[in-house]
Amino acid sequence: MDFISTMCKIIQKQYFSLALILFLILFGIQNAFAAFTIDDEKKLGKEIFDKLEKNNFLLHDKKLNAYITEIGNRLLVQSNQAPFEFTFSVFNSSGINAFATPGGYIYVNKGLITAMENEAQLAGVIAHEIAHANARHVASIIAKTQKLNIAMLAGIIAGAFLGGGGEATAAIAAFSMAGASSMNLRYQREHEEEADRLGIEYMVNTGYHPAAMVEFLKVIKQYEFYSKNIPSYLRTHPGTDDRIFYLDSLLQTQYRQSKGANNIVGNFMRMQALIVQDTDDLDKHRRQFTASLQKDPHNIDLLYALGLIEDRLGHAGAALEYLNKALTLAPQDEDILTHIGLIYLKMGHAGQARIYLLKASEMNPDDEQITLALGKAHFATGDFQSALQCFLKLQDKTFDDTDIHYHIAMSYGRLNQRGEAHYYFGLYFKKERKKESALFHFRKALDYYPEGTQRAITIHDAINELNAKPKKPDKKSGRP
Repeated sequence: MDFISTMCKIIQKQYFSLALILFLILFGIQNAFAAFTIDDEKKLGKEIFDKLEKNNFLLHDKKLNAYITEIGNRLLVQSNQAPFEFTFSVFNSSGINAFATPGGYIYVNKGLITAMENEAQLAGVIAHEIAHANARHVASIIAKTQKLNIAMLAGIIAGAFLGGGGEATAAIAAFSMAGASSMNLRYQREHEEEADRLGIEYMVNTGYHPAAMVEFLKVIKQYEFYSKNIPSYLRTHPGTDDRIFYLDSLLQTQYRQSKGANNIVGNFMRMQALIVQDTDDLDKHRRQFTASLQKDPHNIDLLYALGLIEDRLGHAGAALEYLNKALTLAPQDEDILTHIGLIYLKMGHAGQARIYLLKASEMNPDDEQITLALGKAHFATGDFQSALQCFLKLQDKTFDDTDIHYHIAMSYGRLNQRGEAHYYFGLYFKKERKKESALFHFRKALDYYPEGTQRAITIHDAINELNAKPKKPDKKSGRP
């Protein structure tokens, strides 16, 4: 897709600071891009990825990211891959979009995934973006537009620092970007045709139903009739009607006999259900999945997806009903066992939760979310030793919604191991940047460890770090 136009869209959604950073990187990495090399692409793509990561624009769901990556890698095997290490990520936006940046970085919006009807449609979009990357379309655009960089940067900087802030700043910046786009900074028609031609070839060779690429474009076009907002896919990807005609011509000629599958990796609806949506979207998907279930009442993925949707809507009873039906059809399904356990845990039925989570853990002992939930279930039932074993396995892991040090400290406290309880409470409050609380617990912990022991040395180091005065910045350089 058109990466530059995607940045315009981000600005219009008031993500201005990040979009500015990306644009500055894109057009400021070198003085000239007359010869935009593979190494240049890799460096630029990595810088963009790091900025997106740092600013929390990427969705961190291991199963969903693994799913996207597996589809991408299957398609890559069937392509004349550019010399990049491809990276596939889910962009944390409800907009229906996807884009490729230099160096083999492919981003798929979570909103696009929920808009799809099957895995083959998703594969079609990913294949199209892989084709852009393999053909180095972004690199060719940068090389051809190098003489415009200074003027465009001036406009962007003026918008950032002279626009008066708020919507005015965003409007000026968006105007500058729109002007840049009008000066051939978007994919040309031949780029789009090449990406479609290569993409559909990747799909067919991988075993997907080739018509899915056209089906998705037609689905996206329908959104125009159901909403006042034009889907971001259409904004950043002009010429959609032409693309449909072009792809139809390939289907009726070169791929007329090609059938292929709508699902290869599988569990597409499960992946959709993993994406947190607002209530309106959840209601819409519930109606769609319920209608599908009437036609296919033994579809495990539909039952699982409906269970997750009902859970997110706060209907625990309905969620358990769907999930238990799914479990009778697939009694060894790790995902179903885990989510039943999580629902029981939220309901306060820790004993029942532990039954299901233990089964899930036996099947996948290295799954961090299962281990965390099982630890909480053990703790709630009074099995503090088992809870501690679970939490200690996770002490070097990072979770968005919890600090594992807190759970370790609580478990040690219940086991009357006060030294370790104080130590881990110290780590917890240190991470929370509550200096006095952290120092209190670290100092209390020292009462339980003789001087010179490794734990005592570690605690002293933590205390010294908390008490260290921040370095004053160098007045000349401004650096600390």
